[in-house]
Order: sequence, then structure tokens, then C-alpha cells
Amino acid sequence: MEFSQEQLSIYKALLTATKSLAQGNTPDEVLRAACDALVASSERICLAWMYLGNPGTETIRPSYSVGRASEYTRDLVLDLSPEAMKGPGRRSLANNEPVLVQVHADSSFGIWRENAIRYGLQEGLTLPIGDPSHPFRGLIVIFVDMQDYFEQIGVEPFIAFAQLATVALDQARLKVSLEVMASIDPLTDLLNRRAIQEVINREYAYAKRCAKPFSMILFDLDRFKMLNDNYGHDIGDRILLGISEVAKQTLRTSDWLSRWGGEEFLAILPDTDEHGALMIAERLRDAIEKFSIKLNTQKIRTTASIGIASYPRDGDTPDFLIKAADAALYEAKKSGRNRVVAARDKREVYSIAAKLNTAIENNRLVPAHQVIVDLKTRRPVAEEALARLIDESGKIIVAADFISAAMELQLTHLVDYQIIKQTMNRCAANISGGGPNLAHFVNISADLLLHQDLIQGLFAEAQAACISCGVDMGLTKPLVLEITERQLLGDAHAVKAKLAPFIDYGMRLAIDDFGSGYSSFQYLADLPVSFLKIEGSLIQQVKDKRVRQIVKRISDIAKDLQLTTIAEFVEDADTADILCELGIDWAQGYFFGRPVLAKQ
Repeated sequence: MEFSQEQLSIYKALLTATKSLAQGNTPDEVLRAACDALVASSERICLAWMYLGNPGTETIRPSYSVGRASEYTRDLVLDLSPEAMKGPGRRSLANNEPVLVQVHADSSFGIWRENAIRYGLQEGLTLPIGDPSHPFRGLIVIFVDMQDYFEQIGVEPFIAFAQLATVALDQARLKVSLEVMASIDPLTDLLNRRAIQEVINREYAYAKRCAKPFSMILFDLDRFKMLNDNYGHDIGDRILLGISEVAKQTLRTSDWLSRWGGEEFLAILPDTDEHGALMIAERLRDAIEKFSIKLNTQKIRTTASIGIASYPRDGDTPDFLIKAADAALYEAKKSGRNRVVAARDKREVYSIAAKLNTAIENNRLVPAHQVIVDLKTRRPVAEEALARLIDESGKIIVAADFISAAMELQLTHLVDYQIIKQTMNRCAANISGGGPNLAHFVNISADLLLHQDLIQGLFAEAQAACISCGVDMGLTKPLVLEITERQLLGDAHAVKAKLAPFIDYGMRLAIDDFGSGYSSFQYLADLPVSFLKIEGSLIQQVKDKRVRQIVKRISDIAKDLQLTTIAEFVEDADTADILCELGIDWAQGYFFGRPVLAKQ
């Protein structure tokens, strides 16, 4: 059989077009790609339009059209009238078969004929797309500008193309279903954290582009763990389900609601400023307070603490807005629960945190190094790296003035990462340059330990730094990881597991602020500690007889365990002498030297 040039062109174009069908992410994109491919395959095809939806719906309108005659579809409606039901579109969907019509001659085309001729349509082919048993199907309609076109070319390649489009449509539908399942919390049927993050990014982009506000409400159920422990997980699940329904009824239809995690929920309020968000949040708080579930004759109630953040006043990035809402929620919990707190109430914290973010981006977060001396010889044996922020004017801001803001907004991992990384480079440069043999103490927070990717990155940086210095330091490396005792709080085994690669590599561990009120000697048993840094407030009172006895006992225990003790906040010669008599090994403080920036 000899093919015409038009047939060869059609076959080649349709074969190429099938590749584009597989690239459609949604059913709608699949059918759009099919229409585009059909019009591109031949100059004779002057229109292709599509419909996707329920074939039994009251009105069918083209959802997409392409081609030089696409204006024809502007007012096209396939309703349930007798004339429309005889038309090729409705017949094709009803019978799941292709329908070929001659615009001039086919009686079923009567009600559309005059308009079709005006746009140069001569012949049409209607192709059903999708599984006939599925209530959600598609339709592609092709029009050409010459009579008997499909008789000459043949309808087979178009029908084959429609069958491929059906397969692609089913695959796209399955993909969408899987994505929906992956984005829905299985208990509450709300969006999950991953899905709401996409909503946040979308709303942020829109708000930024159109200079409009939007707000987020982060709320957490008060004392939920106690309810869960006392009444069981089934009751806990009933509470979560009930609260999600209360929230859905309280929020507007334009708002988005998600289960952020555990008993925490996040709502996104498009085109809403702080005032509007406060009103909605207060209604939500009141509705949750009135909610209860029954257990036998008992009514179980809960309340919610709520934090609000609004764009642009509370943050100029999605991540910062979430942190602002989280800090406001924390404040609501801390100040008594069952209340609403707006991020503006913590404006100073966000201002400092914004400076911190800018400083990190512009390499203006740097370490200052404070000397640590041996109390017997008074010679330097180590130094501690302390974070300093240099603002736009060049002013040096000490850690005490920004670290609490960083902790509230969970930014301390960024501070630690920068300071540790720079200190490792300083250590390598000191060794390779023939400098003094010093230990380098760096602070590592619980927040950093939660970011395993950063921990792994630091370990790789440490290995690279050791190689770059060109000196074999043996089994013991100069870097000492310093953990504040307050941040351990019973989780020593988890800390040990996360720090294991560093400890195995030869780095040592110090416990800071020992004796600060949370002291647990169990930490000394559970962790491979090498140094004990004694709480500075104790050192400042060491001239008191009772405090001296406490410090002496700490010193004695440390010696029995072969630990090196370090006294902080040593500010005069008398204190240094007393500590030396008590057996404290090392010391740091203004008496020996203030923290100094590397450049100084």
C-alpha cells in the first residue's frame, strides 16, 4: 500500500506526539498535549478541543482548544437537550466510540452547522478518551478544513493515538491519586506537612507578586500527651478528629488547613492581614475550648495555644514566617496556654533573628576566641570559640545579645555550624603554620544535633581540615565539642549516637555549665566526657566557704574519673589562686583574656 505525503506526515507527527503524552503530570495536561500534537501534525487540522470530566454532566464545555479555528469553541455548549444528545460529542461519550461527521451533510450536526461553516470546518472526528467504566473521562474533537479528509487519510492512526492517550490518561490519573494519598494525613484527612508546605510557597509567591498579605495560624492542643496517656490512643485520635472538624467549620472556605505534626495544626489564610488572622484565631480558640468528646458519662475537653504570623510584617520568607508563628505559639504556651499570641509581640526577637540571617548570608557571623590557661603554669592550653555577629555598621554583637532569639526561632544550628566550620579551619591553619599546640573548644547545641545533614557535613569538613594541616595528630584531635548540660536533659544516649563519628575520630567531649541546676552524674557515666566546665555563677561565688566545698567535690570526682576541670568567669587573681588550691585544672575569664576576633 502506497501512502500519500499527508498520510506520512500524519503518521510521523502522531508517532512523535505519543512521547509528549507520557510527560503529562495530570490528566488535563495529557489531553492538552494530545490536542497540541494533533493540530501540529497537519495544516488541514484547523481545530482540536478537549473535555475532561463526568460524561453525564448537565453541560459540557470545551476546557481547552487549539488551532486557527479555536474561536468556534468559545460559545460551544453540549447540554442535555434532544438536539445536543444526538450530536457527535454526546454520542461518542455515551457509546465510547469514535464518531465521524460531515459538517454539511450530517443531520446530527444541525444546530452547530452555520457557525462551523463560518469558521471553515468541513469534517470532524470525535474521539473518546479514558476507561468507559470510569466516571471521569475525556473527549478530543478534531476538525479539518476539507471534505472526505478522514476517508483519504484513514481514521485508524487517530483512533490508535486516542488509545495511547487513554493509557496516558489512566497513568496520569493514578499518579494524581498516589500524590493525593501522599499529601493527606491518614487520620484527619487533612493536608499533611509536605502538602501544606507547597501551599505556603504558592501563597507566598502570589502575595509577593501582588503585594498582598497572607497569614498563618499555628495551633497546638494543650496537655494532649496527658490526655493520650490517661485515656489511650483511641480517645486521642477521636480528639484529633474532632478538633480537625471544629477547625474546618471555623475557618473560611478559602483557607487551607493541615496537620502539621502530632497534635499541631497549621492553617494558611490567603489575602488576610494580622488583624483578620487574630479575629479568626480567637474564634478558633473559643470553638476548641467549647469542644468535648464523651467517654461514658464523662466529657473530655482540651484547649489550644495559638501563634500567628503575617506576611510581610512578620517575615519575608516562608521559612522565617513559620519560625515566627512557632515562636508566637511557644510564647502562648509559656504564658499560660489557651491563648492567641501574634508574632508582633515578639518583634524584637524577629528583628535580631533577621540580623542573624543576614549576617550568616554575608559571612558576618564569626568566632571570637577566648584563651584557656593551665592554672598551675598560667600558660595557654586551649581557646574557646564564641559566636559574634557583626552588623551592617560594623558593630560587634556578642552571643548573649542574639543567642536567645536564635534559640526561640530554632536558628542555633546555623550559628553552631558556621562557628565550628571556621574554627576547624583556624585549627588546621595553626597546626600547619607551626603554632602552639592548643585544644579548640566549640559549642554544639541540641538544635544542631537534630540536623543530621549538617552533622555529616561538619564531619566531612573535619576530615578535610585534618588532611589539609599536613600534620599527623595521632589518636587525639585538637577539637573539643562542648555541650551545655541544660540541653542534655536525660537524652545522653541519643547525643552519644549522633556524636559517635566525631568521638571515634579522636575529638573530645566537654560538658559546659556543670553544676547549673540540672546536674546529673549519670551523664558522666553515659557519655565519653573528657572535660567538665564548671558553671560560672559558682566560680564567681567561690570565695564563699560553702561554694568552695561544692567546687572541691566536683574537682575530686573529676580527678577520680580522670576528667579535666575548667573554671569559667575567672575575673581576678584571688579567684584564680583559690581555684588552683581546690585542684581545678584549667580556667578562662577576663583575668586571663577577653574574647578576641581572629582578625584582631
